[in-house]
Amino acid sequence: MENAITRQRSGKFSLITKVWPAARLDLNNFDYAEYDDFFEHMQRVDKLLHYHDHRFAVQSLDDILKLSDKAREMKSSRLSEVIDSLLLERFLNGDKRSIQSSLELAVRTCYGININSPSIAIGPARPFENRLEWAPNQSLEKLIETNLGTDPKAGNATRQTRLDSKFSAAYLVKTCGMQLHWTDNLTDHLRHGERNVIVVYKHKICLINHLKSGSHCPIPRAALTEALDTLNLLFPAGDTSTRQLLIDEGKLSFYQLGNYGRERELDLCHYENWSERLQPLVRIYESPARSWKQLATDRRNLMEWAAFWVAVMVAFLTVVSVPCNIIQATYSIKAYRATITQATSCAC
Repeated sequence: MENAITRQRSGKFSLITKVWPAARLDLNNFDYAEYDDFFEHMQRVDKLLHYHDHRFAVQSLDDILKLSDKAREMKSSRLSEVIDSLLLERFLNGDKRSIQSSLELAVRTCYGININSPSIAIGPARPFENRLEWAPNQSLEKLIETNLGTDPKAGNATRQTRLDSKFSAAYLVKTCGMQLHWTDNLTDHLRHGERNVIVVYKHKICLINHLKSGSHCPIPRAALTEALDTLNLLFPAGDTSTRQLLIDEGKLSFYQLGNYGRERELDLCHYENWSERLQPLVRIYESPARSWKQLATDRRNLMEWAAFWVAVMVAFLTVVSVPCNIIQATYSIKAYRATITQATSCAC
């Protein structure tokens, strides 16, 4: 049994090192529980390959990983040039559409860039998913920059630069009534399909390994660092409410990863790549209480919170005093009648 567990652990580690060969991961310090979500993601990719094998130019995860390396190596080249190169090197007389489908799947799988061009899209569309199109004359580098890059208007839209330390996903969920939707796609991170839904990138360990890989990841380091910082902002280490929320969400390993040695950044100006997507969350956090539950638990303004509970207590005492007053009046009437009866008897 021990040997079987050791082989399983070693096999998973081997897969992870193929995804991140430059991260210099150590088997002795490898905790595969941290990769549970990523392994599930890889299993879904493997099933997709088998269910739609006629639409892909590759048939295994190993081939997918090799294509992801090719996409990274040629990140500055146009898609058409990458496909032509693959035709010469690996897929002589191959079908360009199946090669592009395989290439897009490789980028989705390894980098979280949700490229799934509409003309060749494979697999069901998922809730809150924004599929990206890879044009023939567009490079992977430019596509990533467009969807994860700095928005020049974001800084001007920021109404404040410093966030309250109470700002967190736990607060937004428990007090403001929002819900979490976890995604495999970094490009969908912090998108808002509905007012009460926060879309969150679930693979924190991937961001950490991408950062460890340096130039072996096509995503700009600034975008990766800020994405990690947004997770540290929403899910602060050492916060009991955050820990309980992640336990409820089945993401305890996410919490146990800690903050990767980075301080929690409360200054919105820090998030050049993600501030536009953080703004709706900030507005929801700052909005007045909209429900009885929020009024009862919202302690951002202690005066308003105290006034609410004083009003509740006054209302409670008022409600309680009504039957007491009725009982008192009833007994007063009975006492009055008893007194009249006694006085009448004495007179007789």
